[in-house]
Amino acid sequence: MSNVTDYYKDLPENVESFFDRQYKDSYALLDASRNPRTGLYADAYMTFGENPDFRCSIAATGVGLIGLCVADMEGWDLEAAEKALVTLRCVMGEIEGCQPARDDQTGFYAHFVDMETGENLNSEISTIDTSLLVAGALFAGHHFKETAPQINEMATELLKQIDWRVVVADKENGVINMIVKDGEGTAPLPAFNEYALVAYLALLGQPEDEDIQTLWHGNFSDPKLNDLPQVDYRDIPVLTDNDKNAFLSSFVHQFPYYLVPEYGKSKVYQDFFTNACLADRLKWKEIEDVPSYVWGYGAGPNDGLHGGYHADKINNAPGDIASAYIVAGFLPVYPAGIHDLYALYRLHIPYDVFTNPENQEDEEKFRQSYHFGLHRYSWWHLEQKDRWYPTKITLIDWSSMLYGLTAFKRGMTFFTERLPETNTVLK
Repeated sequence: MSNVTDYYKDLPENVESFFDRQYKDSYALLDASRNPRTGLYADAYMTFGENPDFRCSIAATGVGLIGLCVADMEGWDLEAAEKALVTLRCVMGEIEGCQPARDDQTGFYAHFVDMETGENLNSEISTIDTSLLVAGALFAGHHFKETAPQINEMATELLKQIDWRVVVADKENGVINMIVKDGEGTAPLPAFNEYALVAYLALLGQPEDEDIQTLWHGNFSDPKLNDLPQVDYRDIPVLTDNDKNAFLSSFVHQFPYYLVPEYGKSKVYQDFFTNACLADRLKWKEIEDVPSYVWGYGAGPNDGLHGGYHADKINNAPGDIASAYIVAGFLPVYPAGIHDLYALYRLHIPYDVFTNPENQEDEEKFRQSYHFGLHRYSWWHLEQKDRWYPTKITLIDWSSMLYGLTAFKRGMTFFTERLPETNTVLK
């Protein structure tokens, strides 16, 4: 394909080689986490365990569907359309022996379900995780609409099966319910956050509902973005939630950028997105003994190091764990970040060529931990004799790697053209 960006065309040969390997691996990790029978995707890729793991994440399944679109475009997977169809058949309850758990009254999905049976694994019925699934389905529906129109039909049916009205907690102030219990919305969360995606999909699903209209147009539409809560890092304004003294993890800015087409096109959101990137980078520069290419406040597991899963952010990042996928996610507004990733790869995590003749166990564990490339790492442990070996990579957090590298090579139109804008359903 010839439709590549100038940023990609201008890469030096050594950086391009690294990019191509990391880009393809960003899909390969997803494919290794997919259940071939049900088409569901695991919550995490297990670096030292069997894959796919038994625990499916509905959000990760949405990421997997977008990954299939990338793999189809790049020619990496000739069965991508068929795989997407199997996945959608499963989430719609059409695969024998697998019924993904849903709320009977509203159609929202449980966050974590059994990969084989769909049984709820003691998790909440989640509005954001359901939204990430639906966004992936709609994305795949548009991408494959000519070659496999049934995918689009099923994606549209999935969108319409859900009663989005329960997400509205306070339509005037952009407060969205995170959890659905017994048909009712609970656990309200004030704006701004990644739940902007929920408001967007609610409007696509039920455009005639006046409360949903007010929720979107009064809080999340492009003309209202400047009115959302903001916090300054130095003198740089970035979007935040109702706590105007706290920062958000960088993935919170990235998910809506790629999955809400108005935001991917919005000059206002792009400015806030650029600011979030700059604030992340500058905060890391305040940390002693950290080179400029080490940054990225993302979320992910810290097993064996600083407790469990944590959403790192400015002024709240135990152990200062860096996330390479956050750097990738910001590439549309900071394309020089690809050289940061290359420096990290070349100098510290040469995942495809790493050797340690003096310690075979270290070599094996290190290569397993970074089998699919750069992700979450502790700068202070990389060069220590006693390294930290990440035990898993959560797919929803890894999505920023896939999205950012895709946009770097193919442009943001790959994302903005595959999801409908809200004005298309309001006409």
